[in-house]
Amino acid sequence: MSMYSIALYVHILGAVGLFAGLGMEGIIYKNLQTASTPPQLFSWGIFLKSLRTVFLSSTLLLLVAGIFMVIESWTWNAWDITGLVLLIALAVFGSVSGKKIGMTIGSLRGTEGPITDEVKNKITNPFIMRSYKVKITLALGIIFIMTIKPDWAGTIISIVAAFVIGLLLDLPGKQKAEVKELESA
Repeated sequence: MSMYSIALYVHILGAVGLFAGLGMEGIIYKNLQTASTPPQLFSWGIFLKSLRTVFLSSTLLLLVAGIFMVIESWTWNAWDITGLVLLIALAVFGSVSGKKIGMTIGSLRGTEGPITDEVKNKITNPFIMRSYKVKITLALGIIFIMTIKPDWAGTIISIVAAFVIGLLLDLPGKQKAEVKELESA
């Protein structure tokens, strides 16, 4: 068994953790959106907080093993540079958006009764689910370029396609909201 094989296993383990975390994130966001009281938000907020550990450990596994494999067996190419940059961007973006939601939930400490419209609007902001869908498709795009190993043109086309698909996945949600809005008018 070579060090490369072990690094590949650790890298794949990090990818599995990343996607497990993305699945958990989607469940948490959906449940936050349907919460009607501060205690319901707090209970899902605890899961959101634990998600940081999942994403941090997965990102570290991906980074350390990935960089080792590049140094050991590859050179820096379009697909691995892009994958590295996107992984870091996803980690930073996910951390910022998770922190904003966490701060919104934290602002309700000691409150009773239903959630205010202002808080509900922050938690049900369509940008949250749209960005979540884009994160998933970009993560899938990273796996695609890591598998296919295209040149710069192929890498950029693949990642742009993943981004656009993520945005398009949100269209049915937008259309449903517009239909509901028209029906209630």
